Amino acid sequence: MGKTVVFDVDGTICFDGVSIAPAIAEALSALRGRVRLVFASARPIRDLLPVLPAEFHDETLVGGNGAFSRSDGELQVLGIAREDRRVLDRIIDEHDLKVLIDGDWDYAYTGDEAHKIFRQLDAGKLASNVSREQIERYSKVVLFTSRPDVLRRLRETGLSISVHPEEGIVDVAPSGITKHHALVRLGIAESGYTAFGNDANDERMLREATTSYCVGRHPALAFADRHLAPEAVPRAIRDLLEPERDSAA
Repeated sequence: MGKTVVFDVDGTICFDGVSIAPAIAEALSALRGRVRLVFASARPIRDLLPVLPAEFHDETLVGGNGAFSRSDGELQVLGIAREDRRVLDRIIDEHDLKVLIDGDWDYAYTGDEAHKIFRQLDAGKLASNVSREQIERYSKVVLFTSRPDVLRRLRETGLSISVHPEEGIVDVAPSGITKHHALVRLGIAESGYTAFGNDANDERMLREATTSYCVGRHPALAFADRHLAPEAVPRAIRDLLEPERDSAA
């Protein structure tokens, strides 16, 4: 099973925030066992599992834009450095920001319950919403803001940030951590992989892929080898098996 295919989740194979469409799930099932499947999401693994059909729960998972990884049943969590946490706390307090802060498993949420992130949060009821002071280690932080002065301060920290202006949020991960970084840690990147993504937080992962697919349009992913409309995703996944069929003919 030499080939690896990495899928972002939201906006790439999940379009309603809660499930994967049957046609895409069936195409992924056709790949399963023939390639190594990796699901790489901005969601922590806690929130990734309820979206994935149960048959994919034992596949390699990357969460929190690279801060979480689970492979062969082993969970690894990388945290934001203590000094960076103190800077983030100051920014949150000074600007009275609403937040979603993920620890190793539990989380602190102070945002609007009408926001789509809240509807996707801990759908499996696997964790607890606690105060941020009770989070021992910040693994991933979402700030509900698009203020230029806040973004400027965040960029000065050296933390990994992904700005999503259409949602009014900023994702913050430990310094230097991306989905591609997780693929390197897991020993996947060095062997080459195919990647599907749709947003700025997929940029490095797609740029380093042997073959890259952008679902929809995003200026940060204009370099991708192939561009797909969402309805074309099932066919593109099934087409990954075509070389295998040709070689068997």
